[in-house]
Amino acid sequence: MTDAYREYLELLDAMGEGLDQLSALSEKKIEAVRKDDLMALDEIMKQEQALALAFRGIEQSQEKLMGQLGWREVSLSKTAERFPPELQGEAVRAVQALQGRYQAYRSISGSARESLEGGIREIDGMIAGLGGAPAPQAVPGPGYGQREDAAPPQSMKTDFRA
Repeated sequence: MTDAYREYLELLDAMGEGLDQLSALSEKKIEAVRKDDLMALDEIMKQEQALALAFRGIEQSQEKLMGQLGWREVSLSKTAERFPPELQGEAVRAVQALQGRYQAYRSISGSARESLEGGIREIDGMIAGLGGAPAPQAVPGPGYGQREDAAPPQSMKTDFRA
């Protein structure tokens, strides 16, 4: 059973490394926005997508391990309490390190989001200044930006008589 606890500690470390990578990508994203480098931004977003898939794999491993350990609905902050006494100190450090990495990621990703939103507002302003269509103020109801009472396009209608 100690192997499962060790494996869970390794999993926490892998999550932390992934968060560090996401933080580094967020910093690169801010720099790409500042430089108006859309190609770099596209590459960064592809790397983020790959990391999201890796996180999905980690999440599946975590669910499996938590099932083996009998931790169905245990929050991260409570996991260290569930470790055997000889591993609790290591578990506390791993959880705290992961939480710190997560807070760092949230901070830098918030800055990246603000940079992207600022860039988008700037582009919208330039388009409007050039006489282009103004940016929509709010997304209308469901569908392709159509009014809710509008009929769907002909290609989306189904003949149920067939």
